[in-house]
Amino acid sequence: MTKWLENKNVIIVYIILASLFVATCFTLFFVFKPYLWAAFLALLFYLTTRKLHKRLRNLLGVKIAFLSPYIMVIVMLAGVFVPSYLILSTIIRESLNLVSYVRNQLSEESIVSLLLNSPMLTDFFTENEFFWIKLPALYREYVGQHMDVLNLDSIYSLLKNSSGFLLGSMELPGTIVFNAFFTFILLFFFYKEGNRMEHALFVNLPFPQEIEERLGRRIEEAIRTVMLGNLFIALLQGALIYVLLLFTSVSNKFLLSSIATIFSLIPVIGTSVVWLPVGIYLGLVQNAWSYGILFMIGGASAYLILENLVKPKILDKKLKTHPFLIFLSLIGGLQEFGVAGIIIGPMALTLIIILWDFWKIFKETGFQNSKNG
Repeated sequence: MTKWLENKNVIIVYIILASLFVATCFTLFFVFKPYLWAAFLALLFYLTTRKLHKRLRNLLGVKIAFLSPYIMVIVMLAGVFVPSYLILSTIIRESLNLVSYVRNQLSEESIVSLLLNSPMLTDFFTENEFFWIKLPALYREYVGQHMDVLNLDSIYSLLKNSSGFLLGSMELPGTIVFNAFFTFILLFFFYKEGNRMEHALFVNLPFPQEIEERLGRRIEEAIRTVMLGNLFIALLQGALIYVLLLFTSVSNKFLLSSIATIFSLIPVIGTSVVWLPVGIYLGLVQNAWSYGILFMIGGASAYLILENLVKPKILDKKLKTHPFLIFLSLIGGLQEFGVAGIIIGPMALTLIIILWDFWKIFKETGFQNSKNG
């Protein structure tokens, strides 16, 4: 009791400081809330390219090492915006062609022609001998009921405007400009002051320096593996779908392979959003069921091989995490954070495992060999 009274003033000071610190952090959260996504993206880019930046600094030498942040930001800008511009403009152009084609295929004449060429499909849905007489009226009634869904003119206009925006005027939405600008501003300061920030963080942590460095390396490696590993596998999935499409007469190959690349990041669904409808299209519309079945088998095989053989070697072993846990983290991340959850989910899971390993090591070593004695 006496000891507590002696330290009462110290405890009160700690409580006041802690309360002020929490209140200030809470206030700062709302102040910096608009920049959170920009800061998150900048940190991801920085940790992914940190090794490259260090190599560049060593290559430039001490005298002109100060140029490295400028060079890295220029390279990142060129590496992100130039490919994005080219890819998006190509996708929008092919989307215009696809929507125009779908609009033509949904005409009454095309539907009748399709059903005439696919008697098995017609027999599957109906055995009514008066079906062909009633078909035009049924089709017009269906289109009338679902006009909002089948109204492709609005989609066509939207894509046309997007094409004009990309290929002509460059009036970008304010939110995109804002986030992109602050992402690269923050990235520049990460490159410039990254070493100082890391040093300040490690100096103030009450853990042995060796453990801190190991923890930092593991976190950096995990983030780089998640970012580059997912990107590499997704690009491979899209490339293989593109190769398969080259053996077909289907148009808009780049658009379809781009869709496959994006959806390959989603577990279970994967590239089936492309190879399944394309295979059915080849069979129904082009009456080439052998090509359609082979295409579906090829697409499914490519997805399963990359997902179950290549991806585990890149992600699971390096992250030292069970594949099922990574699968759950991807699903949960997508549900909670949208597309960003593909990165956030596995990263959060990996950080928990790294911190658990760190705790076990620290529990064994305690404060031995720590910087404070």
